[in-house]
Amino acid sequence: MLRNLLRSFGTALKLHASTNTAQWHCSRRLLFSQYENRENPSKSLLISAALGGNEADNDYVPYRRDHETGTKARVLMETLRERFRFTDDELQRIMSDELVHRTYRGKSLALTLDTLQLEGVSRRSFLEYPWLLSLDDKRLELKLQLIKSMDIKDINHFVPFLRLTVPRLRKLVGALNSERGTMPQLNRVYYISEKLQVSPDLVTKYLSKRLFILEMPYEMFEKNLQHMIDYNVSPINVLKDLWAFRYTPKSVEMRLERAKRAKKDKIMPWMVRCPEPILQRSLKLSLDELKVLGQFSSVVEYLAHRLGFSVSEAKAIMDKHPQVHTVRVTKIKEVLDYLLDEAKFTRFEIAQVPRVLCHSLKTTKERMEELMSHGCRPSSLVILCRSRREYDKFLQHWISQKRDPQVATEKTLKVE
Repeated sequence: MLRNLLRSFGTALKLHASTNTAQWHCSRRLLFSQYENRENPSKSLLISAALGGNEADNDYVPYRRDHETGTKARVLMETLRERFRFTDDELQRIMSDELVHRTYRGKSLALTLDTLQLEGVSRRSFLEYPWLLSLDDKRLELKLQLIKSMDIKDINHFVPFLRLTVPRLRKLVGALNSERGTMPQLNRVYYISEKLQVSPDLVTKYLSKRLFILEMPYEMFEKNLQHMIDYNVSPINVLKDLWAFRYTPKSVEMRLERAKRAKKDKIMPWMVRCPEPILQRSLKLSLDELKVLGQFSSVVEYLAHRLGFSVSEAKAIMDKHPQVHTVRVTKIKEVLDYLLDEAKFTRFEIAQVPRVLCHSLKTTKERMEELMSHGCRPSSLVILCRSRREYDKFLQHWISQKRDPQVATEKTLKVE
């Protein structure tokens, strides 16, 4: 009996060892199959199912960076759409911003978005300045505290300043706060806004690129701004060209006065800072234009008088080629003098091709003289305005037809 008991115990040990070996080989084959087929998850699922494993435990999904990136982009876009109701085009504009595109892959921008939204940053500001989303959240808190120390009316008025570094913003805020008691508008941003009658956010949009305006001596800044207003310089032109403020008030006033005496219909800030020869040429052109116009108040009236049409008819002629409206009246006079008095074209021929008034007078003369030397008087002014290649082609065709008069027809001489 004892012998039988020992024999049964030995058999049981052998069965247990063989079972463990089979399970070890099975597990080894499963792991090897998953490693070999990591690019093909479906194959791994089939193997695990065949071996009786749990599908959830053996579902191997390889890590892919683009999946994570796409998810972050989608989450950010959905968050913006939900909170501000941005359209697809507006979302595309935000996501295509260089700083946003560079930042959203590396970190979540939702925290920055939450911080800005809690401070009252509007939908319009996010659309105007998409880079707000890329700001570092820790530095952003400090920047917001600095801006709010200025007794601001609305955070959106100073959003462009958030792009400055913390030291630069601290210096700027200190300069603005030092003038708080000298003006009822609290700081220069609101002062400029009130004087130019524009919104504060438009002021900071341009001043954020020319910060010297907010730090230059107040007396010099105030006088130059008043000169711009007194001489009717457009507010938007003042903001777009702030370099004129770097000149002394006396020189600014003198330049603007010269422009006014020359009857400039539109005084621009560049007239303050341009070299003297350029200003002299600009003023001379204005005086020459006034001399040509004489009793007429516009180029349309002058053209109507020269061609013998009504003002409405002259405007319709110019509208056929809108670029004519931008041509100086002095040039129009020279072209009309040549075409009517020397080339002997009729007013109707000129009215059919108003583009000729924009064309170079020198080129027009050269082409007319060349055509006349070959006995050609074009039936239309179109050929005088065509490209050099088309003009040369027409001239060669005329010369070849002239050598064989029997082939010449009215159709070959006429330019559509």
